[in-house]
Amino acid sequence: MGFVSRGKWAILTMVLLGCVLGGFAVWHHYRQGRRILEFWGSETAMLIRHADQVEVWRLGPQSDQSRSQLEVSGQSLAILEQVEISRLRGLVHARHALIIDRNYDWSTAPADQAAVWDLALHFRDGEQQTTLVFATASRLACVAGRTQVVRVTQMMDRVVEFVTPHMSNLAEELPGTSEASPRLEN
Repeated sequence: MGFVSRGKWAILTMVLLGCVLGGFAVWHHYRQGRRILEFWGSETAMLIRHADQVEVWRLGPQSDQSRSQLEVSGQSLAILEQVEISRLRGLVHARHALIIDRNYDWSTAPADQAAVWDLALHFRDGEQQTTLVFATASRLACVAGRTQVVRVTQMMDRVVEFVTPHMSNLAEELPGTSEASPRLEN
């Protein structure tokens, strides 16, 4: 076998190895978010990852009809504060953390107790929109308008820490905002 033939085999080997490793990378990323993709739904997951506009909402009991409201698990909640965070540094990491399976507790069923839904992330891209709603004290999450609830791991604390500096009075109202914690998992 000549020098040229060995070079062709080396190139072919590198191309095949690249294809195999690329396939592994695709499979690995699919496995990281398979369950949460099923839970959120593909349209919601795409908006979480790519929506042009992102807002964080502070929620509370509906005391009058003068505020915008959101229906969550049969509760009518007031939107007490809305803050645009689309251009916030680090948002890409928070978005990624929301679509990774390990940031959710799939082994423990959410308790049947009435959750206190106090925080929401609203994603909008053109006419498409979705709102993720969180009960930060009980670490629960759901999509507004749906009944399914999932338990969130410590990632919930990281999300609260991420949005707290951008909202008025949020630090005093939401649990887990005073202690130092590691960064978002992704």
